[in-house]
Amino acid sequence: MRDDHPIDRLSAMVEGRTSGPVADAMRVLSQQLARRRHWILGPPELLNESGGPAGFVLSIHTARPPWGEEMDPVIDRAHLHEVKDLLGEIGRFSGEHHVSFAVDFAGEEIGTVEDGHLDEALTIGLIGEWERVLDERDR
Repeated sequence: MRDDHPIDRLSAMVEGRTSGPVADAMRVLSQQLARRRHWILGPPELLNESGGPAGFVLSIHTARPPWGEEMDPVIDRAHLHEVKDLLGEIGRFSGEHHVSFAVDFAGEEIGTVEDGHLDEALTIGLIGEWERVLDERDR
């Protein structure tokens, strides 16, 4: 991959206002995520701006055309695991703290997490399709 390979962002933002206890729990989760693994472009950033939405933002190398052809498959698969890890934790968090998240990728809303569950747009449309493409590439 080239050094100037573009970066996309996956964000998961809380829908509605964030209470103090939820914001505190998000800070703890952010610290846990940072220590959990080696993140290719760094751990998810915690956004908790006063008056603005709270959430997590993960930077990943883009695989959108025409850059997908230049994407290192090892890095692409590592990014997939990062996204699955982050969304899994957001799902768990959503269920435990009774908050919903809107998930965006590259500035476009792609799904939601509610009551601890990722919607089909995330499980099938994002993760499932990403896995399918990588599996086909590995053949």
